[in-house]
Amino acid sequence: MLVPLLLLAWTLRLLPILDNRFHPDEALYGYWGLLIGRGIDPWLTTVPADKPPLLPYLVAGAQALFGNSEFSVRSVGLAAGLVTVPLVAALSRSLYRDRWAAAAAICVALSPFAILFSATAFTDPLMVALGVAACAAAARGRAAWAGLLAGLAVATKQTGLVWVPLVVVIQSPKPKAQSRRVSRELPVLSCLIVVLLVLMLVFAWDAVRVARGAEGFWRAGVSDFGGLRLIWPHELAARLRGWLGLARYLFDSPVVTAVCLIGLELLLWRALARHPRARESFVDLCLVSFLVIYCLLHWLWAFPVWDRYLLPLVPVLAVLLGRILSLFTSLLCSNPSPAPIAPPPNPPIHRLPLARCPSLPRCHLSFIIYHLSFVICHLSLLLLLFLPALNAARSLYPVGGDHGAYDGMDAVVAFLHGLPEGTVVYHHWLGWHYRYHLFDAPVYLAYWPTPAWLARDVQAFGAAEPRYLTVPAFDATARVDRALAGVGYGLDPVLATTRRDGTPSFTVYRVLPLAVP
Repeated sequence: MLVPLLLLAWTLRLLPILDNRFHPDEALYGYWGLLIGRGIDPWLTTVPADKPPLLPYLVAGAQALFGNSEFSVRSVGLAAGLVTVPLVAALSRSLYRDRWAAAAAICVALSPFAILFSATAFTDPLMVALGVAACAAAARGRAAWAGLLAGLAVATKQTGLVWVPLVVVIQSPKPKAQSRRVSRELPVLSCLIVVLLVLMLVFAWDAVRVARGAEGFWRAGVSDFGGLRLIWPHELAARLRGWLGLARYLFDSPVVTAVCLIGLELLLWRALARHPRARESFVDLCLVSFLVIYCLLHWLWAFPVWDRYLLPLVPVLAVLLGRILSLFTSLLCSNPSPAPIAPPPNPPIHRLPLARCPSLPRCHLSFIIYHLSFVICHLSLLLLLFLPALNAARSLYPVGGDHGAYDGMDAVVAFLHGLPEGTVVYHHWLGWHYRYHLFDAPVYLAYWPTPAWLARDVQAFGAAEPRYLTVPAFDATARVDRALAGVGYGLDPVLATTRRDGTPSFTVYRVLPLAVP
């Protein structure tokens, strides 16, 4: 079942990759990859790098292998999104040791969130894949691998730290012959040591950058948020509405969402009241606690209400959903997986009266009900999630990367690439896109902070080289027109592009002297 599911996941993720242009952050990561791969700035000292180094270096490798294109930059996220599907199945199987790992894999493969972010070059798909892989390794008792993968998750994005506590608490117990101290404390210690070793390498890389005059990535990341703080009371309701509005697209199925909400309460009740010492109950508590703490942190701390921050919830919810369906099915039959009844050695089986095995029909009935429920639940899950997945593949949800805001950028870039060498291209809104798309273009990029600055620059140097300006449709040119008119210049439109819905997206203007009447 896994191979067809991966093929379906690949198809669903490929469509938005081909439809959507770069989000500004994706263009920035592609630009960093070019700086590294071309040897221009392999330490990223000339750019305000606010992320750890793993993704930019992987992007540089992808660009070297496949050539520089939007697809090659996004190939890292695509691979991470696809690998997450079997990793979630492996995690579910390792934690609960039942057959319901397929349900978890279906949820990740068809989640609109997972589909739309796998089609991007954001850091989050890779960070989530590495975090899930670390949890799967921990569940199988491979502490060193768990530590390495958890460290690499942090080396992808700072928020990868959220996986470390979960990896620690789900370390698998060792054989009973070993002491409790050795079986529980040694794997945790090994895991943490490996995590620290990876983090030491990351901060050593950052120390080299700082020594060369760059700002540390951790400080730059905190500065981007304006500093981390607890939110003010008047922000509680607005932030809660914002997060809930984004969370609906995790699966976008009222039935699946209702099953999750009811099932999580059932898991907590079973874990705390009925089976507090069972291994599965401990795992349930760990995963549910992870969800609750993660959501509270992002609600009560002043993190931006950005959709990408909810992506780590998808694999954890998928594992728990498989667990919930397993429990619901177990309620339908008292003995879901009956052991085969061995016949006595004497008399032979064909002489055994049916009255000697009164439980045989009931066992077979439970066995049939269990497997029938198993098939029905998985088919229902596929049907419930297929339409949301198809909508996500068509970019109908406002999460993930670009959804038409940057349509026409390829035409703008093609036009600017054809300009004569030395042409000045002013930018105010599209700097990250230009840094990536015009990396090899023979033009000079100039950032203008205000219309007055632009007018002064044109007045001083306007007669030297051709000068162009691109204005997105969400902004107007009135202030720029007034400032340029004051120094005897104006804007002449030379190219206009539209979005997929027919509305304007960009207009390219040439800066020319005003005609003398």
